[in-house]
Amino acid sequence: MENERTEMENEQADARPGAPINNVGLLDLTKSEPGDIARMGPINNVGAILVPESLVGELMDIPMNNTGAIVPIPEGANVRAHTGQVKMTGEALANLEGNAEDVLVVAGQLVITTPVEKVGYKEFIVVGQVLGPRGSETALATGLTRLTGQIAYYPEGARFFVGKSRFAREFFELLQEPLAMVIIGKYVIESDVSVSLLRDKVSEIVLLGELTAPEELVGILQVLTIENYGEIAAEGDD
Repeated sequence: MENERTEMENEQADARPGAPINNVGLLDLTKSEPGDIARMGPINNVGAILVPESLVGELMDIPMNNTGAIVPIPEGANVRAHTGQVKMTGEALANLEGNAEDVLVVAGQLVITTPVEKVGYKEFIVVGQVLGPRGSETALATGLTRLTGQIAYYPEGARFFVGKSRFAREFFELLQEPLAMVIIGKYVIESDVSVSLLRDKVSEIVLLGELTAPEELVGILQVLTIENYGEIAAEGDD
């Protein structure tokens, strides 16, 4: 995660006068001085922009297309910025060794691996998705100051599937006990899997992506999917 901040600084350094800024997950302008932003070129396809509160006006004068959240940052705040898929413990969110003025920004997907008891950041901003363990709802509801996207909660012992793959009958038959599945990405359930096998081997599904299966399995998948921020589709559907 340490190199993510360096990447943000490089993106800021690339903001040459008049040069367009394109296809950036998180654009960090927090070190800009008055007049710097006014000399920037158009901003296109940017997920989130961090900007000092005093320079928001300058930024709004810049042509922008397909940009996400504009996040004003208080003067002098210590910003910890991350992009992409980020894993963090609940203890890390407590920020016990940090400063009460620290700001945490995530543009992408944040997976919290242990329960959250408190959020120790002055501002906790996510542009994207948050996945947290159940039991963390109260702490995240009070500590998450801004969310542009979705938040979902998964049960203890859930197994994560991230990316793209297929599930055949053998996978489910080898499970010794029912499995809670968190699916992030594009996954396919093969035609040799039966409704009864899914009912016996899957306790629940949290879906943030696309799950494709034979038409006869769509109903049971909809029942098992407790939280759905994606799509369950029958094979052959457009």
